[in-house]
Amino acid sequence: MHVSRQRLLAVLMALNLVIVSPVLAAAGVRGLHIAALITAVALVAFRAGELPLKHWFIAISVAAVLSGFIPAFYWQDPRYVLSPIFLVFSLFLLQLADDRAVGAFISLLTVMMFVLLAGAFFGLFLALNGVQPLFDIPNSDGRPNFFFYTTFTNSWYGRIIRPAGIYDEPGTFSFMICGVAALRHLYGRDSKVTWILLGMGLVTTSLAHFVYVIIHAAAERLNVRNFAGILAALVPVILIGAYLGGGEVLEKRLLGRISVTETGQMVGDNRTVRIRNAAEHMSKHPQSILFGADPICRFDPVACAERFSVMGESPLSPLVMQGLFASWPYYAALAVLFIAPLFGRDYLVAFGIGALFLQRPYMLNLGYSLIGCLVVAATLQRIAAERRHRRRIRPDKPPAALETPPLP
Repeated sequence: MHVSRQRLLAVLMALNLVIVSPVLAAAGVRGLHIAALITAVALVAFRAGELPLKHWFIAISVAAVLSGFIPAFYWQDPRYVLSPIFLVFSLFLLQLADDRAVGAFISLLTVMMFVLLAGAFFGLFLALNGVQPLFDIPNSDGRPNFFFYTTFTNSWYGRIIRPAGIYDEPGTFSFMICGVAALRHLYGRDSKVTWILLGMGLVTTSLAHFVYVIIHAAAERLNVRNFAGILAALVPVILIGAYLGGGEVLEKRLLGRISVTETGQMVGDNRTVRIRNAAEHMSKHPQSILFGADPICRFDPVACAERFSVMGESPLSPLVMQGLFASWPYYAALAVLFIAPLFGRDYLVAFGIGALFLQRPYMLNLGYSLIGCLVVAATLQRIAAERRHRRRIRPDKPPAALETPPLP
């Protein structure tokens, strides 16, 4: 019975990475409603009356909710109390999971990402042959998201698309792939499969994906097995480049994004101006550091960008848009992820996920929060286990032979 519960939990956890798709939002289905349904199913499966709540889950959840009362009183807006709801939801699922559930979850996500990547390559092939999208839906920011039969994309230029899988943009797809790769590494899964996953993820032509791949490579010792996985993943990319007659995708969609303008800024860099805007706003309005710029910045980012300068999607975004009282879990998670490599080279993957969260500061958002919580939890558990192991093999006191009394 416990095994079946953990398998069901793995499926419920995997749904977190499905329900963030804009398809459901376009159909009028809110993520909060599905999260509530998943919670109800989990409560029934695990019998709510017998449900053990772990101390760390209660402590973090209560702290996050209570800290939300402060901006709620400041702005006279009770919605702040529920602002960490998706973080609490992710922590709730995580505290129910044991190694069997997490292992099954990683396996499900691995298969899911490979299926989405296969669709991404096929959709790209269709676009390269001039096939028009079947339909489009609006993303949350109002931009159209085109469906090329087996993949969505909001980035379409002539015959070239940047596949986004089932997500709102290629960067989100890349983040999910990298998150699965990090979890596979931390849980000791086959590195060849992980590298094939990362290699195929290059189809998104996300700059952040390339950065993560470099960090992931530094986290493990590359060998013939790993290189075989990388080469196998690059075959379809090379074939597409050959089909285009010499690298149109590489030149326009990747190299074009990292070229430098006359002002010294990279073409693909849209974060620097956001960081500058956020810093300028906080310098003029210091209270926003604690309480955020305005409730609309927490609950309606599009309206916030219209009222203020663009400040989203940067490391300072949670601070200036939500305030420290509402966003501290994000910065606490970053601290763990960035400090982790001090405990060993393996934890560079945690650093890599932290780097991705710098440009996608969505630790309190549905889907992202579960990936972030799992990577943080896996990192802390491994570090604690290694320290316990070292203490067990290290004698508490010198051997008896070394304790002989001094000669008279």
